[in-house]
Amino acid sequence: MDLLTGPPWKAFTILTGCLAKEEATQTEESKLETAACKTSLGELHWVGAGVPRNLTRARELFEEAAAIGEPDAQYNLAILYASMAESSDDLRRNEALAVLHLYAASTAGHPGALMAMGYRHLHGYGVPQACTTAALNYIDVAKGIASIFSSGMPQAVELVRLNLPQKDRKVMSSSELNLFVQIATSGDSAVAAAIGKRYLLGIEGFKQDYQKAKQYLKMAANRQHSGALALLGYMYCLGLGTPQNLETAYAYFVTAASSNDPLGHNGLGYIYFRGTNAQARNLRLAFKHFNESAFGGSSDGMFNLASMYLTGSGTEQSFQKAVLYYTQALDRGHTPAAYSLAVMHLNGIGTVRDCDIAVKLLKKVCERGEWVSSKLVSAYDFSEKQPDRAALMFLKLAEAGHEVSQMNVAHLFDHGQASLLSPEAPSADHPPARHDDFFWETSPRLQNQNVAQRFYELSAEQGSASSELRLGDYAYYGWGMSARFTEAPLPSESEQVEAARPESSDGEGWDDFPLPSIYTNDKVELHPQAVDYEEALARYRKTADMTVTGEWMQSFVARASFNLGFMHQFGIGIVQDLNMAKQHYFRCREVDPSGLHAPVTMALAALAAHVLYLRLPSQEETIKRLSADLRLHLLLLHIVAVIVLMWLHCILSSRRRSVPQRPRRQDQAPLTAATQPALGERQSGALTQTAGESRRTAGNVVLD
Repeated sequence: MDLLTGPPWKAFTILTGCLAKEEATQTEESKLETAACKTSLGELHWVGAGVPRNLTRARELFEEAAAIGEPDAQYNLAILYASMAESSDDLRRNEALAVLHLYAASTAGHPGALMAMGYRHLHGYGVPQACTTAALNYIDVAKGIASIFSSGMPQAVELVRLNLPQKDRKVMSSSELNLFVQIATSGDSAVAAAIGKRYLLGIEGFKQDYQKAKQYLKMAANRQHSGALALLGYMYCLGLGTPQNLETAYAYFVTAASSNDPLGHNGLGYIYFRGTNAQARNLRLAFKHFNESAFGGSSDGMFNLASMYLTGSGTEQSFQKAVLYYTQALDRGHTPAAYSLAVMHLNGIGTVRDCDIAVKLLKKVCERGEWVSSKLVSAYDFSEKQPDRAALMFLKLAEAGHEVSQMNVAHLFDHGQASLLSPEAPSADHPPARHDDFFWETSPRLQNQNVAQRFYELSAEQGSASSELRLGDYAYYGWGMSARFTEAPLPSESEQVEAARPESSDGEGWDDFPLPSIYTNDKVELHPQAVDYEEALARYRKTADMTVTGEWMQSFVARASFNLGFMHQFGIGIVQDLNMAKQHYFRCREVDPSGLHAPVTMALAALAAHVLYLRLPSQEETIKRLSADLRLHLLLLHIVAVIVLMWLHCILSSRRRSVPQRPRRQDQAPLTAATQPALGERQSGALTQTAGESRRTAGNVVLD
């Protein structure tokens, strides 16, 4: 029972009615039903869907349901005990209890628990590392998934990494979908066939819908599109969205094969291999059409041709050719081929016996099953608006060893978008952390960082470039936790000698010789991680050396190269090497040519300036060279001379200003503005002196 994908009010209505039956009847069937209800209710309390988030109450409900034998409750308890941080008082990390609950759920056939136990035995996480035990856990799940793929077309879920920018996630927007639909309805058979195929498989933003797939495939088939004809034959052959009709499927396959379509040939091979009322079983013809399909590039044709070689049906038996064609089908993502190859590697049929290869192939098959795909779809639907629900789905898949889910759940916890494992829900006193709180030691998200670090490490072990890069950041800035064995005080030298002395001279007593506790102590303590530039350098180097197998890796490998260049340039954690820094900066551009190059350009400019600065001579060398240069001596003499001249000029100017001026005679004293009358001014009705009269008074003769 999975009620997390529905509305909370509806879930509570169902669960209330389910739990009410507990008082009325106590049959075995009702107990199991009640346990399933408690598990679902515990998940609602865990994520806070319709009720305040209460981790303690969720754990109590899981324990009550697990005691009855409910496998989902046991699996949830295993997740709690494996993922909780050490700072929680109510629930601490306990690997032993986590493994115990996983084992209990796996014995009940829980697919997630079986995958988790296989994953743990493969790597030795909390259990002995044993490849054969891992294979036994995985094969129970993989066998059923391979049979489903062989008889139908399960939905293919696109893997989305949440730490990628939205533009890099390769998911079609609604406007793009509408554009393709309009082109298809206007008469473009190729686009109509492409849309029909995507609806049939449920890929690239198209949710699986057999009716819509049939509608668009018929549009293209009416215009004799060979691929659409073959896919319609598949739908009628397998009964997908339409009643099974092998005769109609045969007609579509014949028309498609007449155009040499590989899917059409594979369909005809299937019809002849099985036989119908109209067509008798003919293994020779089946082998012929499978061979045509395989050479045309169809993974289904390669798989069926390999199966014919494996069993010797319609041709001579050849295990080597079976392995060859199974491998070619696997390279094209064929799930049943992965299962068949895994079985052959486990038993050494047609190839060397290799348990590690077999387990890795079985793990791939298990991760394409319905249990994984359904939770991935729900997680991606919840990732933007309800991150706690998405985090729970990713947690379930991450514990089972799904690498993309491990990276996604670490990303949600790392950036404070999820708080599933925090003891308290966000409130007025404990608000949710902001993104910029991440960089402060007092951030309330330290506990989330510890949880994120665990899943980053698990993801990095599986080759994730983004997780490896992020762990380098954790070591560079001193985030997260570090684990080490507890240290006990060593005994003194006299105590060591006394303890090492045997009881008798014939050698007896050495068997009970106790080793120092430093060799026998198995207790692990967690401490805040200190800044470790050497570990950061190792993480960045490992990321930068990864082979880019997809566009999503480019930005992470480029960032690791940039970080290495920075550390080499300034000698952080390593001897300064400007040439290596330059190589890493250029490597950053080379790996991600479409990325943001402005920081790289600035770093290269700073590196060039740094090189020029380092090439300057030392202070002693500079003084020695300048003292030996005669031009510098002349320049200094000129400067001294200019200074002396300026000094003399200042002295002479000051003396000139200090010399007193010669006094004027009294009859030559100038008139002031207050005593000098204005021209033409009249006073008391009489005329004042004119300018000419005043000059004559002063002894000057002026003609009027």
